[in-house]
Amino acid sequence: MKYFVSLLIFLNSSLSLAASCCGGSFSFPALILADDKAQVTSTYSYAQVSDEVLANGKWLRRQDGNLAQTLKLEGAALVSDSFQAGFSVPVMMKSADNSSDSSGVGDISLYLGHETFPERTYSRWKPKGLTFLQVTLPTSPSIYDSSITTATDIRGRGFYSVGGGVALMKAWATWDSNYNGEIHYSLPRTISNEAYGGDVEVKPGFGTTQTVGLGWNRGDYRIGSALTYLYEDAIRLSGATSSDGTAQKNFTLGFSGSYMINLESAVTVSYSDQSWIGNPVNSSLSKTINISYQQRWPR
Repeated sequence: MKYFVSLLIFLNSSLSLAASCCGGSFSFPALILADDKAQVTSTYSYAQVSDEVLANGKWLRRQDGNLAQTLKLEGAALVSDSFQAGFSVPVMMKSADNSSDSSGVGDISLYLGHETFPERTYSRWKPKGLTFLQVTLPTSPSIYDSSITTATDIRGRGFYSVGGGVALMKAWATWDSNYNGEIHYSLPRTISNEAYGGDVEVKPGFGTTQTVGLGWNRGDYRIGSALTYLYEDAIRLSGATSSDGTAQKNFTLGFSGSYMINLESAVTVSYSDQSWIGNPVNSSLSKTINISYQQRWPR
């Protein structure tokens, strides 16, 4: 069962962590946890923005048909016995009422993982896991480039970001649990936009995503749940326009079902909602359906 759990942990924890109106945020990389030399994961997501939570905590119901469809391709391969490299490339199509559709590549991410916590001997409590570094590239339009009120042309955050994290998993008989945590820093940039009246320096700061998950397994099937917390520092503006901004906070609760087709592949269907739990601030909240397929190649 440990290979089944390893195969599915990242499928189940790769939730949509940002609303479709605002482009992508961070998701945990589909890196290798099982005894494999390579793997590829493809995920189709259908997300609808349901609510807007303002900086003062006030909720507004969104009824503008703001939708985002994303096809994300993730891959990872060993570069040595302990190290692996990976990538994530999302392609998005966005639409809204009374607005033209927009599509294209989102922000691309690159990863380097290390098997820091190998499972060489049996332990009832010690988890198996890895640590990783990540770099996200601003390869798509952000809110600072948008001129559409419905924001359908936004597919990313608009910053170079660097960070690191850890992924841990543990299985007991028919149960498994996992934890994924990362901290990142987004680099400041200068923009020139008529909406801001000239040149403005944008300083985003630090952010984090933290996920805990639990699963139950029977034969080739698994059902699971995961809860993710997202936090982003307030984005400060200085120059032609000045603002201290407001930090972004929200929770994503997700449920998933998985089927292991064979020892090398599996499919997962999941649903996540950002409006069910917690007290979000400065966030657009989405309801998202994900369908994932993963293919792996054993050593």
